[in-house]
Amino acid sequence: MLPIRSWRIHYADGSTFSSDDGTWAEAPPFGVQCIVYYHAPEGVTFQEVGNDVSIYEFVGLPEGTDEHAKMGLWTDGESYWRVHDAARRSVTP
Repeated sequence: MLPIRSWRIHYADGSTFSSDDGTWAEAPPFGVQCIVYYHAPEGVTFQEVGNDVSIYEFVGLPEGTDEHAKMGLWTDGESYWRVHDAARRSVTP
């Protein structure tokens, strides 16, 4: 996998937190629905979390950040797709 140059976390309530907003450790740990990783030189990876994992599973840990796990949140289908669609629209080619 290519190195991660930046990332954006999308939460169940529609909010986001990205590497432009602060460090991975500063990002809220709960309610994650989707994580978008931007790779160098080009490329995007979506880690869909939300309804695919229990709230107790650890997800989306860039190397060296094991102590700052982020956790998914089970949501209704409408909320799940709203957040995931917003995450996909946020990526510009």
